[in-house]
Amino acid sequence: MRSTSFASVLMGALALAAGCGRQDLAGPPNIRLARDQCAECGMIINDERFSCALLVENEGRREHMLFDDIGCMLDFEHKSLDQGRVIDRFAHEYLTKAWVTPSNSVFLCCDANKVPTPMGSGILAFDSRGEATKQQGQLGGEIMDLTQLVLARLAWKDAHTGRPREGQ
Repeated sequence: MRSTSFASVLMGALALAAGCGRQDLAGPPNIRLARDQCAECGMIINDERFSCALLVENEGRREHMLFDDIGCMLDFEHKSLDQGRVIDRFAHEYLTKAWVTPSNSVFLCCDANKVPTPMGSGILAFDSRGEATKQQGQLGGEIMDLTQLVLARLAWKDAHTGRPREGQ
């Protein structure tokens, strides 16, 4: 009788532990600089100011996809992911290095020679238009929201690969 009670308690504890382990992943990842690799280009992520991530769902399981450059994230998302799989996007703010949500952020697209981003995209994320405008005064470039940035990146890719996008 005693072993039956112990077995019941043990089974309950295991079920509880299994349930805790299935909690949905949310929020930005912890990027380990000089250790984690970009999901698009394979480079080691070394500069927090340009790193970003996608939270995706794959076969019912959530995972973070890490990137060394916002351009890499946009390219990966365009060519490799079904939009229904993307749960959230995260980018580091250029000045503070705090995580921001790209859908609520602004981006400065500037000459990559002025700001050498890891893969040469020249894309910087900002939490506010005011900060982006200040940096624009120093670096030049164009301020965009996420929708404008996605379209600009696609146009840039078309111009640099010489191939029109699918569906054109």
